[in-house]
Amino acid sequence: MAARPTHSIFAKVLVLYLLPTLLALGCFGLVAHYFARRALEAELGRRLMGVAQATATTVSPEDLALLQPGDELTRTYRNLKKHLEELKQSTGVARIYVLDAARTSLGDSKADVAIGDRYYHLDPSRLELERAFSGTAAASPLFRGHDGKLYKTGFAPLPDLKYVVAVDGAASTYENLAVLRETLVGTGIFVSAAMVALSLLFARRLVQPILQLESAAARIASGNLDEEVRALSRDEIGRVAETMESMRRQLRDRDEHMQMMLAGIAHEVRNPLAGMELYAGLLREEVTEKAARDFVLRIERELLQLKLIVAQFLDYARRPRLVFAEIEVGSLLEEVGDLVRAEATSVAVKIAVAGAPLLHGDRAQLRRALLNLAQNAVQACATDGSGEVELRATNDGGVVTLVISDNGRGIPPDQLEKIWTPFYTTKQSGTGLGLAFVRDILNDHGARIEVESTDAGTTFTLVFSQEKA
Repeated sequence: MAARPTHSIFAKVLVLYLLPTLLALGCFGLVAHYFARRALEAELGRRLMGVAQATATTVSPEDLALLQPGDELTRTYRNLKKHLEELKQSTGVARIYVLDAARTSLGDSKADVAIGDRYYHLDPSRLELERAFSGTAAASPLFRGHDGKLYKTGFAPLPDLKYVVAVDGAASTYENLAVLRETLVGTGIFVSAAMVALSLLFARRLVQPILQLESAAARIASGNLDEEVRALSRDEIGRVAETMESMRRQLRDRDEHMQMMLAGIAHEVRNPLAGMELYAGLLREEVTEKAARDFVLRIERELLQLKLIVAQFLDYARRPRLVFAEIEVGSLLEEVGDLVRAEATSVAVKIAVAGAPLLHGDRAQLRRALLNLAQNAVQACATDGSGEVELRATNDGGVVTLVISDNGRGIPPDQLEKIWTPFYTTKQSGTGLGLAFVRDILNDHGARIEVESTDAGTTFTLVFSQEKA
């Protein structure tokens, strides 16, 4: 990436405060300083949270779970530490590290920190850490480091909520403003309305890149890797945006490479399967002995199952581009219900729609997601006629909620966190791609999915906000 001329935030702040001083030397300088100081502190927090959120998308929770005290010489730890050091250098922050709920280290860009070391300096940030471990990015209050300088820490959770990325950043600009404030204490002249308008305009221009960067980090964290991260300024924030854009391209390229690899493997498997299916059919026509014929029929059934698995692999790998249109949710649920009833006559399937909800989305992909959830619900129910599955839809002020519930055996608590993981399955003939595909489809629609499960059954809740769809 070519180097770009930069203008520091400190220089902008000097323009904001020296100009009113030269024009009026009034008390407005103190008021403007107060609000700008708070804006800068919020800006630093958002920047650090943005870097933390972007870093969280590149760290594997599975790799972190393998690390134990004494593993500093393992390849997994060396790769993690090198990655954190590179991100620290590229983003210009003071420190990047990963910790667990006990506030002990799993990896740190600082050289002398080992696995299991406790971060005592985070004790005053307990509330912010609790927010991060509950799934919300947060920023600590300002604090003084051992070098006497002011710092702030941004926190962002990893998807599994077991680990948090922390990013320390120096608040040098804030300290310089405090010095500048002392020079304005004795002023007492009011400043003209024109300077008020100029200050408000400048504050807006200062905050706008931060808000854009925060939005970009949220898109990347949700899996949207197609939209470019644009740098709206040429200061430190702009450089963070450029770094985040580079990370987005790398993540997208890796994702596309993985899809191509999965599709290639599935395609190579499909060709010999076709030949095996053909010869199994020919063998069945030639075999007359009942025992041998039963073996051939079993082979054909297994080949059919393999074909279905390969088809699911291809569907997951290809991920077709969505085509959005208005969808009548009632007719979509009726269609899914009819398909499920045809497959399982021993389970009662009920449909309930309130408020004539409409969705803006891809009908084919939403149908696939709902059908997958409904089929799973049917499979979880008893087959003695007591099983019941319900598909419900409501519309509350433009927020459409779809619910798929059953009275089946439920999902064990230790499996709830794993059901969205690709290739994880408890079924003997499953691929573990169904729920992963469902989550990807809902993410593409800007929707939220929640699951609750007990011994009395399981409920999946899909929430669509039409402003995000």
